[in-house]
Amino acid sequence: MIALGMMSGTSLDGIDCALVDVRSRGEGMKIDLLDARTFAFEAEVAAILNEVVRRERGALAAIARLHRALGLAHADAAEHFLRGRSVDFAAMHGQTIFHDGAAALTLQIGDPFALRERIAASVCFDFRSADCALGGSGAPLVPSVDVLLLADPGEKRVALNCGGIANLTLLPIAAELDAERIVAFDTGPGNMLLDAWIAEASGGRERFDRNGETAARGSVDASLLAAMLEDPYFAQPGPKSTGRERFGEAFLSRYRAALQMLSLEDGLATLLALTVESIAQALERYRFDDARILCSGGGAQNSRLLAALGERLSHARVESSDAVGVPAESKEAVAFAVLGYQTLRERTANLPSVTGARRRSVLGAVAPHRLATLLEKIAKEEAR
Repeated sequence: MIALGMMSGTSLDGIDCALVDVRSRGEGMKIDLLDARTFAFEAEVAAILNEVVRRERGALAAIARLHRALGLAHADAAEHFLRGRSVDFAAMHGQTIFHDGAAALTLQIGDPFALRERIAASVCFDFRSADCALGGSGAPLVPSVDVLLLADPGEKRVALNCGGIANLTLLPIAAELDAERIVAFDTGPGNMLLDAWIAEASGGRERFDRNGETAARGSVDASLLAAMLEDPYFAQPGPKSTGRERFGEAFLSRYRAALQMLSLEDGLATLLALTVESIAQALERYRFDDARILCSGGGAQNSRLLAALGERLSHARVESSDAVGVPAESKEAVAFAVLGYQTLRERTANLPSVTGARRRSVLGAVAPHRLATLLEKIAKEEAR
């Protein structure tokens, strides 16, 4: 079954595409990544995203325009990525424009029908609402796929995804792994505050700190770091999830004056330390600070962040998920292709131990294209 997985995360930088061959294997499945690529948002879409999501100026008309623009952006990305290749189905996460996990409230937009019409294939979408309907936070959803991709019979691992927000999945050695009791949650900010601060301080000339080079030249302001770590979210036990509403502009506003007193290098070093320390404290709390940490997402490209986490957790091994054959930039796009496959098989995909939902549930909705034929193909595959 050839699937197109598409992910647009909290970093708001573009759309990750993954072409995946996914096949059922009893209760499990075999997953092969065939191709992957990231497409940056065009200037017009990026401008609307900036107004609606970053600046929280979400007038109804602006949200409607963004929903349409994001659908077309996914369609364009898919067309350029596939280059005439056909797929059995696509699965798109959409763009989160609001998230309050504690209130079981989350919203992802992006017109799936624009994508369906362009690629002539069924599209799975809206993966979080079913979990929220059961009292869950709707996030994170990738841990069930982390188990498939990254669990190992011989070592304790952590699947760390560091996008705008950082989240982790704790993976004990396979003999001790119980998918119904997996621990996974958002630890707090990933790249979000770093990206926001360098963009603000540079007047928009820089959008991110490449390889953490600027942060690496700075020194951490210990008192400011301690103040930021007093946010009650960090001490809150899982299941929990968070987003831009907590660690975006509102958080930055509280500490803007203090950051402005520092050099750009010291400010970025302090914000990077916040990401590192919040991850490290979470791993220490669950006694996973000696595990092999496999990082994906944009943070995996930040060599200073990985080095700082390794320095902070001296007994851990910190590296990109590429080291075990899971491309860091496309892991979440692969994950949503797998979640889409579970939707079409009517298999549950959320983990109540992670989201707090009352029970497991089939996730996702479907924009159908020759759906009966697709479902018949899946049934034949499962019968083998």
